[in-house]
Amino acid sequence: MTVLADHSLWLALPAFAPAVVVAGVVAWVAVRDRRAGPEDSSDSENAGSTDEDGSA
Repeated sequence: MTVLADHSLWLALPAFAPAVVVAGVVAWVAVRDRRAGPEDSSDSENAGSTDEDGSA
């Protein structure tokens, strides 16, 4: 018995391809944010602010 192709795999590909793309994008964003480090976080609005008495 020779099986040349399993067509159910080709039919399932459109269902799994978007999930693989989304997982890849999420992983890419997570790696990019992890490499950026804490200095590039959203606390940049407080950078350079001083206390009420003028000290840094």
